[in-house]
Amino acid sequence: MIEPKDYVLGAGVLVTLIIGIWNAVANWRSSRRTAFINTVTAERVKWLGTLRENISTFCGLTYTWQSSRLEGKAGEHEALLQIDKLRHLIRLQLNPEGDHDKEIEALVARIPELTDPVHATELKEALNKLVEVSQKLLKDEWEKVKEESKRGDLKEPEHCLAFVLRRLHSQCLKATARWREASKS
Repeated sequence: MIEPKDYVLGAGVLVTLIIGIWNAVANWRSSRRTAFINTVTAERVKWLGTLRENISTFCGLTYTWQSSRLEGKAGEHEALLQIDKLRHLIRLQLNPEGDHDKEIEALVARIPELTDPVHATELKEALNKLVEVSQKLLKDEWEKVKEESKRGDLKEPEHCLAFVLRRLHSQCLKATARWREASKS
């Protein structure tokens, strides 16, 4: 005959088994998500570095081309090949829908037309503008990388509890700062 304590013991074992399976599934999903976020974040950081390097090389080569007047000299062909390659490579690294990206793309297309010494001032202005817009793009993307590393996929809707916890955390930090200031007085 089965006693009531056996039912309780069986129910306890069953609940433990269910919780164990649930934990295993949750840990598996969490580790997959973490691996995905780490991979995407690492690739984004590499992309930022590559884009920064390509834009700086493009600006440097274009300025050198214009100021050293390589036209008709020995290094002309190699410099033109490199500038052309970078122009297209930079375009391929940009998002055609992004605001900063569109502006960078327009500048990269326009700058080679300004290499004639007559346009030296315009070229310097365009190169400076390209650097400024690139800085804005890189800063925005870096902020996305930081947020993505904290929160995960930014395209997924944020859980309402995360928003509440972030607000609560912010309020706690403000209160702590006020208490610290009050204790100094």
